[in-house]
Amino acid sequence: MDRGTIERYRLALFGRMIMGVAHEIDNHLSVVLGFAELLQLTSGNEKKVQDGAGKIMSAGDRINGIVKQFSQYVRPHAPSVEPFAPSEFLPEILVFTKYDLGRGNVAVVFPAEVPHGLIGADRRDISLALMSLLFNGSEAMAETGGTLTLDVTREDSNWVFRVTDQGPGLSDEAISRAFEEGFTTRTGIAHTGMGLPIARALAAAAGGDVSLRNIAGGGCEATLRVPVR
Repeated sequence: MDRGTIERYRLALFGRMIMGVAHEIDNHLSVVLGFAELLQLTSGNEKKVQDGAGKIMSAGDRINGIVKQFSQYVRPHAPSVEPFAPSEFLPEILVFTKYDLGRGNVAVVFPAEVPHGLIGADRRDISLALMSLLFNGSEAMAETGGTLTLDVTREDSNWVFRVTDQGPGLSDEAISRAFEEGFTTRTGIAHTGMGLPIARALAAAAGGDVSLRNIAGGGCEATLRVPVR
């Protein structure tokens, strides 16, 4: 058995176990928050103690929120169409992707404002499609660094999510084959060649599409289009 097969199994196994890890974190975190609240209640007029307990509770609440969001997105599920706003799910995915996206001296720029409106699709599937494009763009700059930019606009009857990197761009062959399952220009166990095909399939299920193009002067732009509800 080759090492790549072993490492793929390891990733899949730990992906299955993340729900159990999240449950254990939640159990221990509830103890921390409980005692922080008790400390705050019994501190009397000790302002420093009250402030310290408040900071513990605030940090604990943020950890709890991150764990719950991550657990929601990683859990296998049957697709469920629901209305949601892009302004709702973008901050969520940024919380647990920004560390990995920012590896290799990559600066991540998300839009400061997002247009109002709704998407009618499976929220987690659209998030996964967009995350695939973001990671693909970040990995394109693994050796050189650069800026990874997400722009969100409404054009005609579509939401348009544009992910732009400052990498070397793609050859004509790579662009023509980018959505083939298993095709990749990179080496390493994490590069399975499935991100872009999955992103396009999920977009298509929502009535949208994913496309790629090189940018004049270098870099690549990946575009996710999903109908406005």
